[in-house]
Amino acid sequence: MRRLLYTAALLLGIGSVLGSREVALLSLAPLAAFAINAALPPPGVAAEARRAGSFLEVAVRTGGLPGIVVVWVAPRLGSAIPSARVSMFAAPLKRTLKLRIPISESPAYLVVESYNAVFTKRAAAVYVAGARPTEPLQLAKGAEEFHEVRPYQPGDAPRFINWRLYAKTGDLYINKYAGAEELRAVVVLDTRRMAVAVADAAQRVASVLAERGFSVMYYVPGVGVVDKASPAPGARCGGAIPCGDVTVYVGSLSDMCRVGCPSIVYIDVAGEDPLAAIRRLPLYRELRASGAVVLTRPEDLRQFI
Repeated sequence: MRRLLYTAALLLGIGSVLGSREVALLSLAPLAAFAINAALPPPGVAAEARRAGSFLEVAVRTGGLPGIVVVWVAPRLGSAIPSARVSMFAAPLKRTLKLRIPISESPAYLVVESYNAVFTKRAAAVYVAGARPTEPLQLAKGAEEFHEVRPYQPGDAPRFINWRLYAKTGDLYINKYAGAEELRAVVVLDTRRMAVAVADAAQRVASVLAERGFSVMYYVPGVGVVDKASPAPGARCGGAIPCGDVTVYVGSLSDMCRVGCPSIVYIDVAGEDPLAAIRRLPLYRELRASGAVVLTRPEDLRQFI
């Protein structure tokens, strides 16, 4: 934006040399443009990053205002790897910027700075990498630290069943233990319609869940647990659909199988068509009113887990 000041100075100088008031007044146009950009706040930023091989993929969401976005990737303390810096212009109304930064090790933190177009105002956000766990409590051989119990769900490992509680109540409960517990996600594939699109969307869903540390299990209504997401012809609704820490239903919601899980996300593969999504707005509102999340793109799942 310094060019605006240079242009204004040039027009003012030419007007003075030629004695032309009109040419001199033209210098007000770039000065006004500079003043407007200087008054604008920097674009708001929110970023997320994931490592993909030797690259760090960074997605920066902005508020739609023009400006400059600078991403710093800082290495861990004591590392011989220098920090990386990438800058990009955020065009007006463009809300997502995507960058691929080559790295050789996982960074300690990510700094995202934003400036208005003339660098008079600045905002910054810092994203710290997850802390490394401390040394776990050393228990006796074969012992585990008990925490609480929860109701049994299909797919739970039998070794965690609390048999003493079963003898007293007649109901199955699962022991939960203190410390890090692997989160479990169930991806329900309804392949009765648009089987190929559903299988592709389910694989993308599983990729997002794996990024967030979930172990993924596939389930087809009327068939049961399957090894992988495949476009095999689906069966009719039937059987008790298991629930995970997160349950994601992937299919065409025109005649879906209802899922009674507490944390449920419905992904309508036909909803990527705007006309189909508009026709199903009443259904979307009904599902959201019941506490479910309704999406049309698997990648949008990152915002909810």
